[in-house]
Amino acid sequence: MPLYEYICKKCGLEFEDWARSVTKPAKPACPDCKSKSAERKLSVFAARQGSAGSSAMPEAGPCGSCCQPGGACPMMDE
Repeated sequence: MPLYEYICKKCGLEFEDWARSVTKPAKPACPDCKSKSAERKLSVFAARQGSAGSSAMPEAGPCGSCCQPGGACPMMDE
């Protein structure tokens, strides 16, 4: 099951919810104010690199979203 990030448009709380369906996930109620006005956030995928004991994350490229430090960034070519 995928994990989605949401932000409540009523109270501003950011929270996560497991989706029961990949094709059409239901909008969850806010765990704080119980409002159904949550909006799904665009999540950023992160992966670890290096040895098992290393927690260093790669730096973002010039666009701020890809991992092309010092190289050609496909996002900047548009």
